[in-house]
Amino acid sequence: MTDKEWYERVKSGDDEAWRLVWEKVVEPESVSVRSADLMRRYSLAADDLMGMLYEDLLGRGKIDLYRNDGGSFQGWLRTYVRGYVLGADPYRHGEISIDAVPVGGEDEAKTLDVPKEDYEVIRREVWQMTLWCFRELWNEDPERCYIHLLKTRFFLSSEEVRDFLDVSSSANVDQIFSRSIKFMRQRYQYHDTHPKD
Repeated sequence: MTDKEWYERVKSGDDEAWRLVWEKVVEPESVSVRSADLMRRYSLAADDLMGMLYEDLLGRGKIDLYRNDGGSFQGWLRTYVRGYVLGADPYRHGEISIDAVPVGGEDEAKTLDVPKEDYEVIRREVWQMTLWCFRELWNEDPERCYIHLLKTRFFLSSEEVRDFLDVSSSANVDQIFSRSIKFMRQRYQYHDTHPKD
């Protein structure tokens, strides 16, 4: 199903299209590293996100805001859902009710802007993901993990690491370090796209 077909079927209220929204957007976002902790903290369930999305897109006609300008429909929906998670923090917008905000006409400019990014959360998520990947690096190759730690955390040179760990040459240290960086990047990308694994 193309993005255009999916969009049209979601707009028409097609059950199958909305099932895909649940499976590909709402459920994965609710268990992702970046949203799961916040959802627990704000007592927000995946069903709540689905209800808000359905109400906004069909009830308030916000589905018409989607423009197929290079980004995927799935990515656009996921950004929308992420905004609900960030907006659930009661300290971000006081007692303002999203339901009470008027939509359309002259008051449209006054609508509540749902935040898209929370830098404190992003920093914590990156740290958690790094520790996750670092543990996997340790399980695969402890020596590679040591070299990665000594180079990135203690800023030792290749020669210092070579002498400290008794590696055959500094070129070998550089090669092992390069492999550790590649491994970390691959695992980070994998976990970012497979949050349940």
